Amino acid sequence: MAQQQDLGAWIGSANYFGDLNTSTNFRFINPAGGIFYRYNIDDRISVRANLGGGRIWASDNYSENYYERNRNLSFFSPILETSAGFEFNFLQFNTNDYRHPFTPYVMAGFGGFYFNPSVKYQGVVYHLQNLGTEGQGYPEYPAITPYHRVSSTFIVGGGFKYRLQHSLGLQLEAAVRKTSTDYLDDVSGVYADPAVLLHEGGPVAAHLADPSVEVIDNPIGVPGKMRGDVSKNDNYLFIGIGIFYTLNPSKCPSPEGR
Repeated sequence: MAQQQDLGAWIGSANYFGDLNTSTNFRFINPAGGIFYRYNIDDRISVRANLGGGRIWASDNYSENYYERNRNLSFFSPILETSAGFEFNFLQFNTNDYRHPFTPYVMAGFGGFYFNPSVKYQGVVYHLQNLGTEGQGYPEYPAITPYHRVSSTFIVGGGFKYRLQHSLGLQLEAAVRKTSTDYLDDVSGVYADPAVLLHEGGPVAAHLADPSVEVIDNPIGVPGKMRGDVSKNDNYLFIGIGIFYTLNPSKCPSPEGR
């Protein structure tokens, strides 16, 4: 096969898994999409570059866990991602060859992404990283530094490709992003002292660090009590349907040329 290049685009959904979605709930779905470039080394192996994004969110209000519902945390965040990786087709595949019209495939890669966990409170959107909700950046907690809003991710997934017509194909794909951050949701460690948050960050920072008082009488945010699970990083999933076009089609057999 002559080496070919594909350009494509996809639309679909994003879903988050982490401290505010501990039961792998698919309720928290938001739109996602992107574009990609693929270099086909042969009919089975390809390398790919991607640019995409979406929106993730979650809320303790939907948890089946009593403690998590009382914790009452929530967030939303954009995801802007760039990545590269490889694909392996289980069957030979070529959009310019009717004899190889479809294949399942697996893919893996690495990427970097931007996120910015936020929450809407009293009609105003607050970016939670700026507030230091777990004491990040405050002199009383010198060991806790603000987290970065750019992180890396390992990507693994798979899908199905289908030849629509000469040089044009369709693909379905699902790929999980195993990130290197535990702060997609602004939740990771333990509760900070509310007096410190009030003094250093103000009343909004103190309230958003522990909004449990909105649903129960006594706040659960005792200093040093676990707010999240620091042992596990957060992840997100993209699922989508895409269409792609082969830029330099090779001359392959067609049904008419049998």
